[in-house]
Amino acid sequence: MAAGVTITWLGHGTFLFEAPGGERILLDPWIEGNPAFPDQWRGRLTERLDAIVLTHGHFDHVDSLKQVQEQTNAPILCIFDMVAWLTKQGIAEERCIGFNLGGTVVAAETRFTMVPALHSSSHTDAEGNIVYLGQPVGYVMRFSDGTVVYHSGDTCVFGDMRIIGELYRPDVVILPIGGWFTMDPQQAAYAARLIGAPRVIPEHFGTFPILAGTPDELRRELGDAGIEVIALEPGQSTTVSKQEH
Repeated sequence: MAAGVTITWLGHGTFLFEAPGGERILLDPWIEGNPAFPDQWRGRLTERLDAIVLTHGHFDHVDSLKQVQEQTNAPILCIFDMVAWLTKQGIAEERCIGFNLGGTVVAAETRFTMVPALHSSSHTDAEGNIVYLGQPVGYVMRFSDGTVVYHSGDTCVFGDMRIIGELYRPDVVILPIGGWFTMDPQQAAYAARLIGAPRVIPEHFGTFPILAGTPDELRRELGDAGIEVIALEPGQSTTVSKQEH
């Protein structure tokens, strides 16, 4: 069993988590059409996946879902309201694990607790109509070695992030910083202080010019808060483990 959890940023909002027991968890698959997806990772995700996790239904978080699920047969974790839509896309209902806010399920030897995010969640059907897909969410992931990762999903800052931090004491939090559609660095720094995790990984920035926030801005906004910013390049990984804080 490896020590800690390896987190690989695959550009924009797509992440691969490799658990201490070797399980592989993919969050928000967007490969084709994602200008930030690293070329060296093309084809490697389908070697093995033990779970796919969805935060919401926007195209830049799910548009490679069906392809990846068909190639791996991995179960999909999502808010309950998305399951009917997923089955209409041709995904077998028995491969969907739909649950809701506050609920916890176990997959890939990891406990996933669904927590709120403040954003929207929809997709566009073949006729161009918007289909709403339930509430956007984040996840607290508690791995077999005790490491806790909080992925906020696409969101603005909100006060109950403090509750999430107090309840689960994450070892690292993954926060969007791009602005426009999500938090910018100023808001993300405030969120990081609310949560109280010792480390933050920025995401959802730089994919397009409109997502202008940067890790350096996040560092400046955090100042002397004592929170480490782990700024990954697409395709780059970091390993985090349980620590006292």
